[in-house]
Amino acid sequence: MPPNNVDIVREAYDAVNLGDLDMAVSCIAPDMEYVASGAVPGATGVFMGPEGVKEFIAGLYEEFDEPRADVSELLDAGDQVVVSATARGRGKLSGVETTWDTWQLWTVRDGKLVRGQGFTSREEALAAAGLDR
Repeated sequence: MPPNNVDIVREAYDAVNLGDLDMAVSCIAPDMEYVASGAVPGATGVFMGPEGVKEFIAGLYEEFDEPRADVSELLDAGDQVVVSATARGRGKLSGVETTWDTWQLWTVRDGKLVRGQGFTSREEALAAAGLDR
């Protein structure tokens, strides 16, 4: 049985947390776009395709030692998946451990991520997925 959309998104986060960026982007469509929320230093704007997502993730590695995103919730919304996660890392300049909550909405088609968007609140992510009712 092929993986469902939630499994595909979970596997991508697991690969990022392992530092395996090639595996993380293997489920990304060539024309995928990711719209960053602007909450992560140096990671604003739109990132296109697997290379754009690698650029976004590389920005985290430039700012933080041992960055990771601990997923706390994955909500299936048909062809979309809402992710709630806690991002963690130690600032390279400050040495301070930091955490912040993140929310993303991923759209999956034919087993590939075709769009992603970051949000600064759970309510925004749920509304974008049509789950705020």
